[in-house]
Amino acid sequence: MEWTPISEEELLSLIEAQLLGCDDGLVALFHEIEVPPRRCGIRRFGEVEYVFVVAEAGAGIIYYEDIEEGFEFCELGVDGVIPERGCDQLELCHILERIRSSKQLLPVANAPAD
Repeated sequence: MEWTPISEEELLSLIEAQLLGCDDGLVALFHEIEVPPRRCGIRRFGEVEYVFVVAEAGAGIIYYEDIEEGFEFCELGVDGVIPERGCDQLELCHILERIRSSKQLLPVANAPAD
């Protein structure tokens, strides 16, 4: 069977399904930091391929890695490309819990200034 990348519609369905398993606080956090899915470059073995960014938190992003079939959190490189890929295969709730419990969480990148 040939691998095909996840579509935006499939990703949105996956996010919706995984949020059902999150507590109310994590769901609220996601809705505070979510962005419309957008493609972003990721370095893999010297090549640039693409993943979907689904949220921005401070200087970091949450993206879905469809080869590993999991969510990841990282900072973009100076060139706007994800410099290293994770292989954690985490569910969205796990990434959100990491962000919630992080003492280094910066203000949401797309939040209006006070």
